[in-house]
Amino acid sequence: MGAARAKNRFYAYDAGGHRGIVKSWTDCEAKVRGRPARYRGFETLAAARAWLQAGAPYEDRSAAREQAREALPKHALYFDSGTGRGLGSEVAVTDAEGAPVLHLALPAEALTERGTHLLPAGKTNNYGELFGCLCALRAARKLGLRAVCGDSALVLDYWSKGHVTKEKRESDPDLYALAQKTFGERRLFEAKGGRLIKVPGSLNPADLGFHRE
Repeated sequence: MGAARAKNRFYAYDAGGHRGIVKSWTDCEAKVRGRPARYRGFETLAAARAWLQAGAPYEDRSAAREQAREALPKHALYFDSGTGRGLGSEVAVTDAEGAPVLHLALPAEALTERGTHLLPAGKTNNYGELFGCLCALRAARKLGLRAVCGDSALVLDYWSKGHVTKEKRESDPDLYALAQKTFGERRLFEAKGGRLIKVPGSLNPADLGFHRE
């Protein structure tokens, strides 16, 4: 789920003359699937109603998206993880143009033909985000870059700082060990002026193509 969607509490739709407001993306998707439709997520019920009353106007966000993409740090590396290919958790680390750089942190035999890395079976997407962060930090230090960006608040604000709950430490010792390694790399990175930055999932150049708006 993308960062923008996480804030939405109501979804308004206009599909084939049928209008309404529901409280989940799943319900909205069921209403609009297979028919011409307009739909949007809103944080408040009032905003959703106002949009429908205004005629469910279509808003072309391409220009705003491109402007936001241009504002992303250029001299930086980006990381992401996804399971959309159905092959397990896949990790990507790229530059600002989306070019893979994971080879700077992993041996060639550990990479796919796309320059990504597939984690062992059973590893979660969140574990993949943390592993991607670790690899991005190592690659950035090799390149002399001072910014590493991702869209996982859990990784950026907690795990990469060594903050893992007791329950998680006990249930997933591998993740805890990875968090400790990542924390060590982060300290080295930040000691030389490096920064970790959160970016929207839909704008992340390392996005594996599985984020929704």
